[in-house]
Amino acid sequence: MSYPNYPNQPYQPQPQPNPSNTLSIIGIVLGCVAFLFCPPLFGIAGIICGAIATSKGERLGKTALGVSIAGLVVGMILGFVVFQGMQGI
Repeated sequence: MSYPNYPNQPYQPQPQPNPSNTLSIIGIVLGCVAFLFCPPLFGIAGIICGAIATSKGERLGKTALGVSIAGLVVGMILGFVVFQGMQGI
């Protein structure tokens, strides 16, 4: 008895998303710090970490990106309001 000729294809596992959320957590922490301290520095660093985490497929990458953007914007607005109040304008 003969068997039909099937092409022998090796098993290729599907790439799995990165199970680690290290960059995402760093991005979230930087975004939270940006609310009160130096929003341009910490907010932009958080956005970069969140973008890299999202491109790596980390589960919390989009959350880190959102928190960092919010921290940058709200921190800048809060800083503007506080310093305008200190000037008395």
